[in-house]
Amino acid sequence: MSIREIPSRSDLVHEAYDAIKAAIMAGDLQPGAYLAQESLAAKLGVSRQPVSHALMLLRHDGLVVERGRKGQMVAPLDPHHLLSLYQVRGALDRLAAELTATRLARLSEGAAAGPGGGLDGGLGTDLTMMLADGSGAIASNDIARLVEADLAFHRLIYKLSGNPELGEMADAAWPHMVRSMRVLLTDIEQRQKAWDDHRRIVKAILDGDVAEAGNRAAQHAEEAGEATFACLLEIAKNR
Repeated sequence: MSIREIPSRSDLVHEAYDAIKAAIMAGDLQPGAYLAQESLAAKLGVSRQPVSHALMLLRHDGLVVERGRKGQMVAPLDPHHLLSLYQVRGALDRLAAELTATRLARLSEGAAAGPGGGLDGGLGTDLTMMLADGSGAIASNDIARLVEADLAFHRLIYKLSGNPELGEMADAAWPHMVRSMRVLLTDIEQRQKAWDDHRRIVKAILDGDVAEAGNRAAQHAEEAGEATFACLLEIAKNR
């Protein structure tokens, strides 16, 4: 298990929380793994008290669950919960893509009236660079890098939308979806589909096609949710 030691500082609860959460999201602490406070405290270089409080916060997040006398463990991946999260994300992604397409179209029109024309601020370049990052991760068969690129891609669209509330609303769901993405994206076809979808979303945004951008983004999230649901059910069936 890979989990970083915390340097000596005052806010040990949040340091422990961040370290354990990062290990869960990275897959170093797998779903169903039992969490012994003594072991975690030793690995983090702290006492049991901040670890106990950190685990309480992670239970509130839904990343840790109690199992009676057996203690606490990393929450299993719940296909029904994830399907619900992806349905909500579909609505958020639709609005984010629509707002981004509208905003970039206005910026492009303003830049076109000035010297040189073209898209203002290099925002379109940021999106195309994200696509290249994902393609590189697929080519190198690097799942961890691909998951990071996927998360960064969607967060960039939220940021470019100009509405900070969208990213805030999505943040609580990302830790759960990132864990499931590490499972789903082991499928080569799913990796390629995800980035083909991303290319279509970016094309619609850069074309200034607001409706198409929203539809593509929503469809991508909804289909990812359905694929995740089916994948996790299949895994559970074969155990």
